[in-house]
Amino acid sequence: MSSPIVQLLTPRPGYFLTPVIIYINTAIFLLFVLLTREVMWFPAQPLAIYGGNFAPLTTDGQWWRLVTSVFMHGGLLHLVFNALVLANVGLMLEPLLGKAQLLLIYLVTGIVASLTSVVFNYGAVSVGASGAIFGLYGFFLALLFSNLFRSEVRQAFLRGTLVFIGINLVLGFTMSMIDNAAHIGGLVSGAILGVIWIPIIRRQILRHQADQSGER
Repeated sequence: MSSPIVQLLTPRPGYFLTPVIIYINTAIFLLFVLLTREVMWFPAQPLAIYGGNFAPLTTDGQWWRLVTSVFMHGGLLHLVFNALVLANVGLMLEPLLGKAQLLLIYLVTGIVASLTSVVFNYGAVSVGASGAIFGLYGFFLALLFSNLFRSEVRQAFLRGTLVFIGINLVLGFTMSMIDNAAHIGGLVSGAILGVIWIPIIRRQILRHQADQSGER
């Protein structure tokens, strides 16, 4: 029987896109290891040159950095932490949303997070999936405040989600290396998208139930 980590990293029906995003992030990390000869933490200069969200360059017409920076990481621990957190939230959301909707929410909240970083951290090089991950958690949080889940399930997930968000926001306010602006931008945009998506998910659930009923 495979370990929980292997299961989190194994693509399968209903949970395919999340591991693929992790693999893309890992491949880019390995490219930076070859480029910088570093593993634990990469220098800011190559991150800025090769796609990091550095506001003077981003706002100078290189808007693609809003996306590329979401798939880059500053070092090994940064990647591992984000990969594990992404796997956990993806495991909850991807079976509910499917690949296309999850990717859309990931990219939109990641871009909003990057834009927020441009505004509030103009001189810093910002990289990492955490803005998009906070977007997914904000989205999930909005769903938990609806009646899409049974009461006992909602309460269990709600406590864990609020604790995760609270601890990481507090750390972001106390540690200068953490881009809390991106976290907040992702979280808020994800919550807004979650509110918008609730009726969409309800219709999808009803359609699925009707299809199952018709097959009997």
